[in-house]
Amino acid sequence: MSRMARLIDITRCTACRGCQVACKRWNQLEGEIGTFTGSYQSHSDLSPNRWTMIKFYEEKKQTGFEWHFRKTTCLHCGDAACVRVCPNGALVQMENGTIRRIEEKCVGCGYCAKACPFDIPKVDHEAKKMRKCTFCYDRITNGLTPSCAKTCVPQAIVYGTWDEMAKLADERLVQAKGLYPKAQIYGKTELGGLGVIYVLPDSPANYGLPIDPKISFSLVFWKEVVQPAGKLLLGASLAATAVAFIISRRKAFKQKPSSKIEEGGGQGHE
Repeated sequence: MSRMARLIDITRCTACRGCQVACKRWNQLEGEIGTFTGSYQSHSDLSPNRWTMIKFYEEKKQTGFEWHFRKTTCLHCGDAACVRVCPNGALVQMENGTIRRIEEKCVGCGYCAKACPFDIPKVDHEAKKMRKCTFCYDRITNGLTPSCAKTCVPQAIVYGTWDEMAKLADERLVQAKGLYPKAQIYGKTELGGLGVIYVLPDSPANYGLPIDPKISFSLVFWKEVVQPAGKLLLGASLAATAVAFIISRRKAFKQKPSSKIEEGGGQGHE
């Protein structure tokens, strides 16, 4: 199966937030009322019940404020930090590139949330489960388009194979350069290629994206080196204990004096 991706063209996005509503409806997520903070942004961040949202970033210029906004969601990284650090195998990368969460294996430990350079996974501490965008896995494996892309009228969100979206991003970038000289592509090379490829009007920093995202060495070291070594040492310790127990039992058995039972004790002597 080909790796799939979404192109998110910020130069076409109108911040209508139809993708937020479509995501909520398809995934049957509870509605949440955000607190007004003086921004047109609807909520402060993603949550266990909010898997995609439009974030607003304000830039002060001589002519006033300029808004930058970006659809925020799981980027389904090619080299996914969340998958690499999950201690229970609750996150797996499928053949189509999507990062899936296995419900029964997730314990809400939060390692994935700490490791993600994009701050995407959110933990429901009451349910002890992490929740995030599924890339509409149930839709795309049945030949349907992700709900967010399906509802996007200006085609700021487009769905297809990763190669198709990478090519379309190049074409969109040429178009965008006419209005946005600093326009650039984000997601083709970062972390093994992202499952979301952005066309940005300006620097990623203006849209809350790390310019050079990295995976935390300490968290990966713990999962890939310390934990396996610990399991190996535990297994060796248990094996050594079992061998020592068997040896001690054999020695004790050899040292135990044998008792002899005299036969014929019931017969009389003349």
